[in-house]
Amino acid sequence: MRLPHGLTINSELCSQLNRLQEAIKEKRPELINRKGVVFHHDNARPHTSLMTRQKLRELDWEVLMHPSDLAPSDYHLFRSLQNSLDGKILADKRTAENHLKKFFADKPQKFYAEL
Repeated sequence: MRLPHGLTINSELCSQLNRLQEAIKEKRPELINRKGVVFHHDNARPHTSLMTRQKLRELDWEVLMHPSDLAPSDYHLFRSLQNSLDGKILADKRTAENHLKKFFADKPQKFYAEL
């Protein structure tokens, strides 16, 4: 969700967050029932304003701050890696290493070009 260009933080953004919360409850209730929503933002002013932070606390969402030392390409890689790990149980270090080796070996060159 992005704040439209030229708008400032006001009650409309909080209203958008409410609508997002309802949409998540309807479409992905497992996210709400699990441990709540993790809201990732990029430290833009609209995301860090007092009003927005209060609303996020009210919704009881965990806020994942944007790490300044990661490039967008890191997110592409980590999202794919996370998807490859979904539902997997890596019982020991060796199993984890083997999974990682296979993950990287199976990626076509085009995957890295799309970063």
